[in-house]
Amino acid sequence: MVYSEFAFGIAGRPVGGCRSSTTCSRDAPSGTIADRMTTNPEINRLYAAWRRLGVNFSVTSCTEMVEVEPLILATAAVAGADERLTICAISWLARYHSFVDGRRLSELTRDSAATVRSYLGIMLSLAIEAPDGAGRAPQYEAALAHCKPLRRPRALYDNIEALPTFREWARTHGLPLYRRWGFWHDDVMLKLTSIHPLARILKVPELRARALCGPSIEAAFIAHAMDRITNARSLSRDVGVSYAAAHAAE
Repeated sequence: MVYSEFAFGIAGRPVGGCRSSTTCSRDAPSGTIADRMTTNPEINRLYAAWRRLGVNFSVTSCTEMVEVEPLILATAAVAGADERLTICAISWLARYHSFVDGRRLSELTRDSAATVRSYLGIMLSLAIEAPDGAGRAPQYEAALAHCKPLRRPRALYDNIEALPTFREWARTHGLPLYRRWGFWHDDVMLKLTSIHPLARILKVPELRARALCGPSIEAAFIAHAMDRITNARSLSRDVGVSYAAAHAAE
């Protein structure tokens, strides 16, 4: 919940929040931290990438091929700065976990900063354990093994952490799932209505290749080949694997 007013509603809960909608609009109250963050080029890039993969953000989809696992880690790196981006990405992870290469996600997680691993931990856990979550997602198990809770607990989102009244409310009402990872937050509902259906996301070449071959290096190579990248050296650079691995998969 994005708390946008200095007021408390029923049962002492701060007033304000995201609109319930099938489109994850990026509109935010003028002058809030969340509003100012929409000028961040990295967050703008992530919105466009998730839009391409099937999140119904009100932004223009990126036109370049999207590597799913690096996108997940990049989102975890800014998860505290933008609630809409984070919860909609988690919703995609809950619905389409079978499209994620668990081995590659684990490798990227292992090499990530401690704070990123904490945010990734809550993102993957919520994708699995939310009432409307996946329930089970073996693709995330290896990555979760590399994730550790924050050493110093805090509110999940930066705009709440920055306001003492809201921070205290989050601390006292935080749910166990979030506390497990060192965060305070009170909402476990996903936004699955903001995620495109399978038939639509299969029109995305990189996801269609994963559906055919499974989430793997081979699927990434097929997707890039469909995009007219056909030599091993270019494939190794774009996919992020060694030249030998790219050559062997050709």
